[in-house]
Amino acid sequence: MSKATAVLTPGTPVTLPPAGNISFEIETGQRFKLTQPEGEQVADLISFNRDDPRELLSMHSSRAVNLSWKFTKPMTLYTNRTRPMWTIEEDLTGENYCGGGYCSEHLNMMRYGDKGKGQPNCQQNLEKAISGYGMDRWNFNIDACFNVFMTVAYDPDGKWEIRDAKGKVGDYMIMKALMPQIVAISNCPILFNPCNNYKLKPLTLEILK
Repeated sequence: MSKATAVLTPGTPVTLPPAGNISFEIETGQRFKLTQPEGEQVADLISFNRDDPRELLSMHSSRAVNLSWKFTKPMTLYTNRTRPMWTIEEDLTGENYCGGGYCSEHLNMMRYGDKGKGQPNCQQNLEKAISGYGMDRWNFNIDACFNVFMTVAYDPDGKWEIRDAKGKVGDYMIMKALMPQIVAISNCPILFNPCNNYKLKPLTLEILK
């Protein structure tokens, strides 16, 4: 019996509310569609090999194989054992960050001061999403997180900066699963920077028929 927070029925879209979290399972060969119905909304995604959760999505392996820090169609994403995990089949926004990482209370407080204390964050969301599997924060790390629809810039002078969201109404990504997986997503709850254009919005998830 699934220990996920939701069961996604192929062909039936599910709405993930602003600042919400979800976990679900996906089979090899199934295609997953993630949509921004209102645009300008980031999703933090982690996933695990369902048969051995010690194997999980890795931004490091994926960057090293793709020789890129900007993942989009038709790239393949890899695990921490450098095995194919996902293929990106469609990507309308074309802006996704693969440096690894997610917002957390301690990071928000360091960057934004006391206003970050006690505020919702993606680390907390992801941990809640996988808790049914007996997993917690120590079962994933920043390298495991794919920041879908997030715009990040590396300037020539070395500056790293989160910039204005570029997702438009109805933009989506379709990814094909290359192994059976446990997937967890945080609908990013951050208002301290422009990653969501300072407004939290829903996402739509669907396993395609």
